[in-house]
Amino acid sequence: MTQLRTLPDFLQHWAQEKPDSAAFIFRDKNQRRDVLTWASLYTLAGRFAAVLRDKGIARGDLVINTLPSSPERVVCEAGIWMAGAASVNGQCLMADGSDLLNTITQSHAPAILVDPDVTGSPWSVLKNHVVMDDGERMTSSQLACLKTVIFVRRVENEGRGDFIGQLKAQAEWYQTDDVKPEDVFSVFTTSGSTGFSKLVVRTQEPFIRFVESDSFSKLGIAGIWLNMQPMGWQGGTPAFTVIQGGTRVLCDMGAGVPEDMSQFLVTVIQEEKCNAAYMSPLYLAKLAETEDMTSSLHRLDSLLLAGYPVQQSMLKAGLKVARNVYVAYAATDFGMVAALMVTNSQTFTDHDSGQAVADVQVKIVSMQDESKPCATAQVGRILVKGPNMMKGYLNNPKATADAFTEDGFFRTGDLGRLDERGHLIVDGRGSDAITRGTYIFYPTWIEKCLRECPGVDDVIVVGVPDSLVNEELCACVALKSHDVSMEQVREFAEGMFVSKDDPLSACPRYFVKFESFPVTDTGKPQRKVIRAQAAQQLGLISSSD
Repeated sequence: MTQLRTLPDFLQHWAQEKPDSAAFIFRDKNQRRDVLTWASLYTLAGRFAAVLRDKGIARGDLVINTLPSSPERVVCEAGIWMAGAASVNGQCLMADGSDLLNTITQSHAPAILVDPDVTGSPWSVLKNHVVMDDGERMTSSQLACLKTVIFVRRVENEGRGDFIGQLKAQAEWYQTDDVKPEDVFSVFTTSGSTGFSKLVVRTQEPFIRFVESDSFSKLGIAGIWLNMQPMGWQGGTPAFTVIQGGTRVLCDMGAGVPEDMSQFLVTVIQEEKCNAAYMSPLYLAKLAETEDMTSSLHRLDSLLLAGYPVQQSMLKAGLKVARNVYVAYAATDFGMVAALMVTNSQTFTDHDSGQAVADVQVKIVSMQDESKPCATAQVGRILVKGPNMMKGYLNNPKATADAFTEDGFFRTGDLGRLDERGHLIVDGRGSDAITRGTYIFYPTWIEKCLRECPGVDDVIVVGVPDSLVNEELCACVALKSHDVSMEQVREFAEGMFVSKDDPLSACPRYFVKFESFPVTDTGKPQRKVIRAQAAQQLGLISSSD
């Protein structure tokens, strides 16, 4: 399929080759089923591209997409590509919306997509910062770049029907004819040390080349595959399916989160006859919780675990539902680096990511001097270079320059080693960052937020051990007086961040009381000691560990 070099090319190709085949299958929390065929996706995307063009969105413009994973989000993403524009993930995890406002300001995007009717909609924050006219045009002294809010409603509004229904009734259709392989197709969000996401710019050509490569095909993620990753993150982007031409099955988050995720997943895998899946350990854990459910489950051929250090316990859970588990070391910034197929958890070493994939170079260098390579099995900083690197961080040349060495290797921020087989063993972050499943959290900004709680003297946030998600967020709290309870601190935190049930939420799962914190000779908190003490209080490690 080498003649197809852009995402609009692929959309058109599949609409012609297999118009009635399912491209995306959505199951909502009540197991209602919604299907987008390749023909319907291409038609609806072209009509949304016409809407964007009518609103002044030109080739190369950025459009912020705040929609949850849903049919509406897929149509909008595809329509943005067909208009020659690029999407920016409009993540809103802070209750005050400060992270979304920062993304709008940093991206200079002229348009934003919101569904004002969903629970916790970013519109509830954004509407306080803009002045609307009688349509979707707006002005804002704080967000000068933003000109248009496009309401993507699932429910009918003022007799105009829902978003998909409006597109079906629309005659106008558009597809720009000058999209280039070097064009940006998406700006993904990734973790930031300030609490604000870094905006990762990805262009079409290297991403398409990777999905078409042998390295990707060897992961077994093809055919009818379940992908529960958020669409605004690289691992969940609809672009994978658009390039592959397979069928992606996922939860329609526009209708809310299922109350019983394990039962939801079992039902979906069984009824859709999924042959592969890519899910975070948060969802895998729910499947493993109920062994009798998985014993009768339609068994997957392949399960991909990527984006976090994998432990043997995760492999055991994965092999209950899949014949083969693939472990991969990958990230939004630098793509996939290494991969390993596992069929027997007993042969797996914790945090093993396998050998580097084709055309990717891995270096382990000294933590004190990155010009000095480490010997075999010696832990150091992981540097990587490959064909599927990001273009850079959006409108942040300093962060982009700081991310790379002079010879073009990306500084992953992770610590690891290469064993005698050439396998990459990832030991964790080289900073205070906490890896919870596929998500990385930097504690400093979380601590700053929690210190605003009345009665709190100080807070240190650490990651405590978890067998399935690697680490859980734990707030270690020193109080000013006994008049304040830990439950009050918890309630304060839950009001500041989005729901703790959201995998992306920075709200700590544990709260542990400390009288004081151990510090170094220079007065800095001894985070490793605090982490061990918190884990012991929680019963996650014994006093002898």
